[in-house]
Amino acid sequence: MNSVTLILAHLNVKFSMTDKQKDALNLMIESVIKPDSSLRGCAYNQGCYDELMEWRQKMLDLLYSYEKDGISTSTTTGL
Repeated sequence: MNSVTLILAHLNVKFSMTDKQKDALNLMIESVIKPDSSLRGCAYNQGCYDELMEWRQKMLDLLYSYEKDGISTSTTTGL
């Protein structure tokens, strides 16, 4: 039996953010910063609290880079 692997190519198109996109980005940053005690409690119980905080920091770093650059990236997927 033959198996086929599809490879997705990503094309990154950069453009300046609109005011609405900037507002949405700021809200996203706020939502990541805001403590979620229930989620953190689950992570503690599952023994992955430190890993959750690492992912949180990675997301904040990414979001802050978009904020700093003022550039939005649209990703298009093609086959």
